[in-house]
Amino acid sequence: MSLHNISTSTHVFSYSTFQTDGYIDHDDITLAHEPWVTLAYGLLFLPLMLAIIVGNSLVILAFANNISLREASNYFLISLAVTDLLTGVVSVPFHLVGRLVLSPVTCWSNTRRIFTTPTVILSCSSVYHLVAIAIDRMILIYKPLQHRNIVTPFRVQVIILVIWIYNTLYGVIPFLIPDDSEAEWACRVQVGGTDPDVSTLVIAAFIPFFLVVMATIYVIMLRKIANHIRRHSELTNQQQDQKRSIVTMAIIVGAFGLCFLPTSFQFFLEKKFAHSWTQLIIIQTICEYPVFVNSMVNPVIYALRINEIRRAMLAEVYKLLGRFKEPRRNDRTTGISLRTFNRDSMSRMTRNSTSVVAY
Repeated sequence: MSLHNISTSTHVFSYSTFQTDGYIDHDDITLAHEPWVTLAYGLLFLPLMLAIIVGNSLVILAFANNISLREASNYFLISLAVTDLLTGVVSVPFHLVGRLVLSPVTCWSNTRRIFTTPTVILSCSSVYHLVAIAIDRMILIYKPLQHRNIVTPFRVQVIILVIWIYNTLYGVIPFLIPDDSEAEWACRVQVGGTDPDVSTLVIAAFIPFFLVVMATIYVIMLRKIANHIRRHSELTNQQQDQKRSIVTMAIIVGAFGLCFLPTSFQFFLEKKFAHSWTQLIIIQTICEYPVFVNSMVNPVIYALRINEIRRAMLAEVYKLLGRFKEPRRNDRTTGISLRTFNRDSMSRMTRNSTSVVAY
């Protein structure tokens, strides 16, 4: 019996509708996979969703309650943390429903994209935030004396606002454009999908291209610092923190690349190795799960690389647990922070009208 046949069955929720003979009632709400696959999928994603929400909430609270972190360049990190938080709150649940449930809402082509749009919007937002941060780092390295005047809070806020407006419109406008074409059933039609179109190939090539560009930018910045070391034998405190900030952001970009790169090969892997629905969901999970893991990894990188963020995050944990103690004044100015160095280096930076944000 064809998958495209439409039945008048009155089932409310079942699994056997496609399990016995491959037939799907398009009016039913059914599980897309065997119960054990659905359970394993949920157990894999639900703890990840919780970790994303907790980690990025702590980062946002740390910025909100720590005045020393509220610098113009740091707004990009705050906005990126909001992007990651929304990934856990919105994108992961929508992804779970879209992958695990067969229903008129999740499977007809005119409504199915509701469940993929949040991931698209937030992934694009991450890309644009990483580009903005890279440009900010370039300005800091090549125009350190003008950095404070170029990267002002107002300009950064405008850039962030443009990023969010653009990505939101990019995701919403397709729903506002009238579509006269007939809706098609998009679930469990053919294992491995159809032949790729131009948009599929463009998307597959975008992530590798983006990573090459970003890697080139950070290599150029690190080489500039290395050249300075060769000429002057050592780095000033300011330049050491510049180097640390660049390495930290390079780690964040590298983590992004490792997590998103499998999606560039997802279509080809599905076409080559997916010969059953179970094999298909395994390949999809291998390629898509790291995308969401990236939103959990970023707060970990912040905490490991930026002492002041780590302290602020721990303070929020202690506060939530009811064991918070006000840190001593000296604790707030020790270690490498987003902008807090030792008193002497801060005095020199003030005299030179420079602004350094060490990620």
